[in-house]
Amino acid sequence: MTAMKTKLLASDFDGTLCHSYAPENYPATAEVLAAIRQFRTEGNLFGVVTGRDWRWSYYELKKNGKLDFDFIIALNGAQVYDSDGNLIMETTADGSADVGGMTLAHALAVRCWALVGDYFAIIRGRDRYHFSAQLPEGGEYDGDIYSPHTLLDSIGCFHMASAIAEHGTDITPAAEHLVREFGSHMNPQPNGRCMDIPPRGIDKGIAIAKYARQMGVAHDSIWTAGDNHNDIAMLTPFHGCAMENGVQAAKDAAEYVCRDLVGVIEQISHADNTNPDSLTANTVADNSMIK
Repeated sequence: MTAMKTKLLASDFDGTLCHSYAPENYPATAEVLAAIRQFRTEGNLFGVVTGRDWRWSYYELKKNGKLDFDFIIALNGAQVYDSDGNLIMETTADGSADVGGMTLAHALAVRCWALVGDYFAIIRGRDRYHFSAQLPEGGEYDGDIYSPHTLLDSIGCFHMASAIAEHGTDITPAAEHLVREFGSHMNPQPNGRCMDIPPRGIDKGIAIAKYARQMGVAHDSIWTAGDNHNDIAMLTPFHGCAMENGVQAAKDAAEYVCRDLVGVIEQISHADNTNPDSLTANTVADNSMIK
């Protein structure tokens, strides 16, 4: 009998692993947690791939000891951590690079303030620096501490920039503008009302491929789950599973559409017992799958 190959499941956090912030269902429902636990017991790898930073992700996953995992891919792929919080891979952008007479970090902030909203952040290592268009000297506002704009000229290398728009704002046009202007340095990606801006050549799919290669996991054994635009890069190259509640673009990019991670893990098991040649895009399997 042929031994089963190790599989890797990489899940987005918001809207995929976590559908509710109610304490009893956070970071995931009991059913999802049990399915992940069984998946890992079978010798497979599970981790979260998110636009959020490592500090937040690690704390939320470890809180109350509810969820065990093998890796965290943070900042849309710019950082990869093991389960103990050790940084094992990273990619940075040179914030001091010249862009039209300004540093990259400062020029990016100015353009995001104009196109997205008043809030802008730079994430470097495990630190997040907040900047507001309204507070050039920095200071405290609404409970947050904002850095002076002069820091944008000396911040150096960083892992990701982030901007946030008002609720209901379509930031896709802003992302397209940022790609045209900063595409030689950065890879802007819309994520709900957030603009995630990792370095050029970095996205969730690329980081997953690098981690899987390091762990010796075959490409056809990689499964991904997501719900938003910044997940498309990891849904397309692997066995991608979009959430039923996700944006249509994510569902169009995925191989399957599932209600939750229980459905994803059931589909992985189903695929193990099915001739791969018979599986087609957006396959519906059992009552966990919808289309």
